[in-house]
Amino acid sequence: MMRIPENLTQRAYRAIRDEIIKGKLDGRQHLTEAFFAKRFGISKSPIREALNRLEAEGLITIQPRRGALVSQFSNHDSVEILELREVLEALAIRNAELNPKMLSRMRESVRAASQFLRKNDMANYILEDAAFHTTLAEMSANSRLRKMLENMHNQTLILRRMTSPLTSHIAIKQHTEILEALENGQKDLAAKKMGQHIRTVRKRLVEHLKKQGKPT
Repeated sequence: MMRIPENLTQRAYRAIRDEIIKGKLDGRQHLTEAFFAKRFGISKSPIREALNRLEAEGLITIQPRRGALVSQFSNHDSVEILELREVLEALAIRNAELNPKMLSRMRESVRAASQFLRKNDMANYILEDAAFHTTLAEMSANSRLRKMLENMHNQTLILRRMTSPLTSHIAIKQHTEILEALENGQKDLAAKKMGQHIRTVRKRLVEHLKKQGKPT
């Protein structure tokens, strides 16, 4: 069996993922290998591998002979996800095994997110916002908790597209406060600030949905 060059598959994966994050793909449209092959000017094989990876990460659902659909969350789903994140990420902080390398990665995510926000590059801002949280999850000593958060973060890349415009202006400050508490070894304080951070996101989302007349 011929192996597809990793760089071609990776390019297709990143291109499709970025279009999902930017909201350029209609959640009701069936996205086929032929559609993306024509869009990106490459063969179907790397597209197929890219779509399989995206499905494994929960960003799309592949329907046999019909193509892929971008994963969708109801307003109720979105609020529930944020409620879970508030509890789980605070727990991850409390049993985190802190080390300078991971803290440095989080510091770099805060710096990069701030730069992307100033440039109004929301797709890359969202990725750096997610990187901050996933790096923190990786420091958890609880392997099952790490796996739960990994799966949740992959799926909430889509949710972040909706919440980032509502909270990005304060998220950088809140991330910085969480990081500074961790750098000082104050895990309880960092966990408290993480809970406040995610509650802020949930509160802003609920207010936004109510203004639009959408039930939560």
